[in-house]
Amino acid sequence: MDAQAIERVRRRFPALNTPEVVYLDNAAGTQLPERVIAAVGEALARLQVNRGGAYAPSRRVTARKEAVRARTAAFLGAEGPEHVAFGPNATTLVTLLARAVGDALAPGDEIVVTSLDHHANVDPWRALSARGVVVRTWRPRAPFGTLQVDDLSALLGPRTRLVAFTAASNALGTRTPVAEAAAAARAAGAWVMVDLVHAAAHELPDVARLGIDLAVFSPYKVFAPHLGVAYLGPAVRDRLGPPKLSFHPADDPIAWEPGTQSHEAIIGWGAALDHLGELGAEAAAAEGTAVGGEREGWRLAYAATARHETELCRRLLRGLDALGMERYGLPGVEDRTATVAFNHPERPAAAVAAALGDAGVAVAAGHFYAHDLVFHELGLATRGGAVRVSVVHYTDGADVQALLDALAGI
Repeated sequence: MDAQAIERVRRRFPALNTPEVVYLDNAAGTQLPERVIAAVGEALARLQVNRGGAYAPSRRVTARKEAVRARTAAFLGAEGPEHVAFGPNATTLVTLLARAVGDALAPGDEIVVTSLDHHANVDPWRALSARGVVVRTWRPRAPFGTLQVDDLSALLGPRTRLVAFTAASNALGTRTPVAEAAAAARAAGAWVMVDLVHAAAHELPDVARLGIDLAVFSPYKVFAPHLGVAYLGPAVRDRLGPPKLSFHPADDPIAWEPGTQSHEAIIGWGAALDHLGELGAEAAAAEGTAVGGEREGWRLAYAATARHETELCRRLLRGLDALGMERYGLPGVEDRTATVAFNHPERPAAAVAAALGDAGVAVAAGHFYAHDLVFHELGLATRGGAVRVSVVHYTDGADVQALLDALAGI
């Protein structure tokens, strides 16, 4: 994406067209393009009804929701829409999945979690220890916080039933070798649960190809409203008891959606998929090629934005090093998303984030719900955690420079 393309993209995001703040806390939630805001507004204005009714607005909202479900399955690389469930957020969905998996386990069965993950993909699984499930921890290696499949293999045994890990660290940006880890887990007879929340803003998921059985992600971190999505693969969906009401068919996705969902958020997510498709069409046009289907358009969009994000990440890393900041995680741009954790050598993380906020630069500080990683593996409890900067496709060079200038002034 060249400078003109980035400027064209930024004009589509109302929040970026005000001088109030530079958004570099995108890992906590991305801004929304105008088309998403308009879709949510239309849903609230004209489709504030429930699904399943015999009247026209209810028929429309049912059709819109199910169309988005089918497109979400395509986005995930899933086998079909029956494998996709919506929920309020990923944390709630992991909790539901963990309870269902727990019902299928026996005392002495084993689960592997990591100390790299957001605790949404850790604590619900650790809670199963109250049922007699043994929980083992796959720890990232120092000094860069990387998960090695050899270390996972040493934890697997004949009673390993599930391995839960993230596709990319929300704190460090570090990517996990998903396909290799999934293959090792499956060879041991275990199900594979992957947190796609951070990765989905930076790479197109492909759950079936990668050998994933269960997954979650959050559309509100992919340019959509607050919403969660769960994937239940064919190896597990019919073997788990969904949190359904008694009269719901167990093979209907609604069985995994207790209560009325946010139809406006689901419709907004559909508009975010349109936004990604538009990016793909523009990328294809710039290369003089055609888009061969919606998923191919999304693939082209991610390929184009990845190049842009990588270059910004390279500039960010160089700038932080020049300012003498203490960085954590991988030293370069390989095997990571454009998400960087660091500390000022003399000030606590919260003080730096507050000073940057006063300068109009939005970042995060603390443990980012990756408590085990930040406080224990990295040993940053006395520093109050770290400062996190996260870049997405609408970030530009001026945003990165604003951060570096503000840091230089602290």
